[in-house]
Amino acid sequence: MDFQEEPAVAGDPHDTVTAPPDTAGPPPDLPASGTGSPSFAVKFKEEVSPYPVMALFVMPGESVPIEAVLTDTLSRYSAEAGDGRLEPVGSTRWRWIAPRRKGVTAIVVRDSASGETVALNAFVLVPRPAGTTIDGFRIGRYEARPLRGDPNYARPRGLVEVTEENRGTFVAPHFTLGQFVSKQPGGYPKYLVLRERLLLKLEMLLEEANRLGLAVTTFQIMSAYRTPYYNRSIGNETRYSRHLYGDAADIYVDEDGDGAMDDLDEDGRVDLEDAKLLAGVVERLSRSSWHRPFEGGLGLYRANRAHGPFVHVDVRGHRVRWGR
Repeated sequence: MDFQEEPAVAGDPHDTVTAPPDTAGPPPDLPASGTGSPSFAVKFKEEVSPYPVMALFVMPGESVPIEAVLTDTLSRYSAEAGDGRLEPVGSTRWRWIAPRRKGVTAIVVRDSASGETVALNAFVLVPRPAGTTIDGFRIGRYEARPLRGDPNYARPRGLVEVTEENRGTFVAPHFTLGQFVSKQPGGYPKYLVLRERLLLKLEMLLEEANRLGLAVTTFQIMSAYRTPYYNRSIGNETRYSRHLYGDAADIYVDEDGDGAMDDLDEDGRVDLEDAKLLAGVVERLSRSSWHRPFEGGLGLYRANRAHGPFVHVDVRGHRVRWGR
């Protein structure tokens, strides 16, 4: 098995069932998930979001270019930010300077003609500590050297503070912040690493699944971010697991709400074949040239006494497959 692959994790007592849906609403003045697709998209950092809401993760004081793209040339576009400093640099471009304090605020880009908006729920990160804890929450230690010099394996610069108040904030139209929190025991605040590119990939997979007739309202997330401390505590010896870097999720479809993968192929059984059907959606997108920035790992996992079958996806930047 290649060192970059994600081996099965045995004996994780916290992944036995799906956590209940996060029912907390977004903090005041933050956009909800939104419905439909706007007629324009917003580019920020190296990403382009065509969705009505998307997360943005920044360090304190970081400068972020924001641009309305795929626009109607007859429209005018405006932008406003709940915090930080937003400076226009063109008719469809702005520069946002993040505040110095941690927290979450909204940047909203608006098409004045149609009234459509694209919102970025911007999270100002807490710098990664020199030690192994933040506010008593155990992080552990990241490997000092990136795997084979790949910058995707560099230690994260900062982490999102997740609280009872902000855990219900939408980070994409069909996902909230709380769904990506590590299952390590303990109360709030918790801390996580999450990358925008993973959120974009999950939304694209959801769209493709529905286009292919699966009628999926969302993906259930069995496991997303793990701290290095928690990853080791559950017996995972993969020091460079993508779950540590915030761009991996173990997903399945659970429209009937029983906490396990649905019978997607309708053969009367829930087994690895259902995970393969979901993996097939990933492979279809992977064949598209525009999908190259979203390429990553795809792993299949069988059911055991702790959980049903599921699929691992990530955006590590190159193709890796396992579990077939």
